[in-house]
Amino acid sequence: MPKYILGVLVLALLVSCNASDSTNATTKQEDPYFFDLAGFFNAEIKQLNSAEIKAHKTVKYNEKADVLPNQKLDYEKELAVFVHSDINKLSWREKYQADTIREGTEIRSITYKALDDQLKTQKIAISFDQNQVAQIAIKNHLKSIMANTWQELQYVPGRGYQVHGKQQMRLAGEDTMGIEVEFKE
Repeated sequence: MPKYILGVLVLALLVSCNASDSTNATTKQEDPYFFDLAGFFNAEIKQLNSAEIKAHKTVKYNEKADVLPNQKLDYEKELAVFVHSDINKLSWREKYQADTIREGTEIRSITYKALDDQLKTQKIAISFDQNQVAQIAIKNHLKSIMANTWQELQYVPGRGYQVHGKQQMRLAGEDTMGIEVEFKE
C-alpha cells in the first residue's frame, strides 16, 4: 500500500478514534461551562451543507500533496475533528484554565489550556470580532503505547480550515499529515 494512502487512512483513523474517545465529551446542559465548541461547529456544518459550499482542498502526507479543486464536501465528516475537540464534560471543569480578554464589554478572545497533559485537547484559542467568532485554533495531543500524535486545527468562519498533524510511531518512524480547505462561494 503506498505511503500516501496509508497516511490518509491514519488520518481517518485518528478522526474516528477521536470520535469514539469523546462521544460523551459534551454534557447535555443548556449552558455549557466552556465555549460550546460542538454546538458552534454543528451549526457551521448545518450551514455549510445546506448552502452546498464548495471548497478547494489540499491533502498532504509527508512531502506529497494532492490538490482537489472545487469539491463538494461532507462537512459533518470534514469538521468532526473540531467537534470532537469539545471540552464540555462535567469531569473536565477543573482541568482547564480559562483566560478571557475583554475590550470594554466586548470579548476579544478566550483561551483554554489543559492543566493535565493526559487530556487530548491541550489548548483552544478563540478570537472574536464584534462578538462573532473570527477564528478558532486547537492543539490536540494523543498518546498511546504505539504512537504519539499531535494535531493543530484552525478554523476561520467563511474562509476555511486547516488540520495539520504529526505522528511518531514506535516502530515506523514519523509521518506528517495535513488538510487545507478554502471555501468557494
